[in-house]
Amino acid sequence: MDIKLNAWGVRDAGKVSLFLVCSFVALVVWGRSNPHLFLNGTSYLSDWAYTHYLFNYDDGFVKRGVVGDFLKTLVGHVSYDFVNFVSYVFLGGLSFLFFLFVSKPYVGYGGRLGAFLLMIFAATSPATLQHFAFDVGRFDLIIYIVFILVVLSIKFLAERSVYATFATVVAGLSFSVLVHEAAFFMVLPLALVFWNYIDPSKKGFVFQGISFAAIFFMTFLVSTRGGYSALGFEDHLEALRGVYGDRVVSSSLAVIHNSSLEENVDRTIRLGFSFPRLVHHGAMVFFMMPFAYMMYKLYMSIRGQVDLRVKLIFIVSLSPLALYPLGQDHFRWWSLAITNIILSICFIVLKDKAIRNGVLSFFEDRVRLVAFVVLFGFVSGPLGVTESFDVVVYAARFVGSIVPG
Repeated sequence: MDIKLNAWGVRDAGKVSLFLVCSFVALVVWGRSNPHLFLNGTSYLSDWAYTHYLFNYDDGFVKRGVVGDFLKTLVGHVSYDFVNFVSYVFLGGLSFLFFLFVSKPYVGYGGRLGAFLLMIFAATSPATLQHFAFDVGRFDLIIYIVFILVVLSIKFLAERSVYATFATVVAGLSFSVLVHEAAFFMVLPLALVFWNYIDPSKKGFVFQGISFAAIFFMTFLVSTRGGYSALGFEDHLEALRGVYGDRVVSSSLAVIHNSSLEENVDRTIRLGFSFPRLVHHGAMVFFMMPFAYMMYKLYMSIRGQVDLRVKLIFIVSLSPLALYPLGQDHFRWWSLAITNIILSICFIVLKDKAIRNGVLSFFEDRVRLVAFVVLFGFVSGPLGVTESFDVVVYAARFVGSIVPG
């Protein structure tokens, strides 16, 4: 009995220690991504993101309206302060689930140093929690909360019941598409290949195909039938500003007023080849070089264990980049793609023993490289949305202040 009690005590102490470490890392990540929040209480919820929370179903179905409709039903007046509170709650929820997922190799496989370093590497990347904290309020946070819950459900259900897995995947991803139709590119492909990796049976493949078809059809309907038509754009903008003030941003509201695909592509290409955007792309290449080098070395160390199905997972991880010509948030797409890659590494480590040993040994043998990549990520700060890194923006402002004209 005493031995059992001692074992439980050690286990509980280990969980508490892990929780404290994760909490400290999350606090550091938030502090780096939201420095003004900690220094003077300035929120990082942008007016552009806030405007999206004002979309609702009062005048009929509209894309991206499910969150705003729920909040309006809940409180009536969807104020900036309330959305700010909700946004940081979502950030806290995503951080908790992210740590829950990336800490599973450490908890499940003897507390190996490599698994601990993998967790720290995953959580501190400029493209994961740093990015989500910097872009707080974006619906991406909700989508990735749902995505991680779906992946955890797949991991638990896929070998038990194809019907329960099907229902969970379709329900979760359908909700994600209602939150933001781009979820189809952000997380749907990766969720399905994760499911196929666990259940490659013919029956599983059929239900995976049906899931894809159902979510594709829903995404098509939301994208083509989700425009707002009860009022013209100017009248809608004036009505919202009459209630919620100047925080309502016209360019944010415009996304539900049926701007054409051609207009989006033309605007994205024009901005993508502008000089400032090219500079930011160059900065991203520079600051993410240590990460890319580490990923290359990791792949080379385990390539003997990587079969076609694992390669497919990593290829599909890049699906957010399919949004590159459709939206100007280029560094947001890179952040989500890198987040997918990191989550994929953790997923494969959990499911494949040979790759698990290779990955964890890689981290254990290259502690200095891991430490350098983590510290370099804190220097660069979070990967942004339409700009690469805040240090680049600060540097440009400094140069502009000392160079005349």
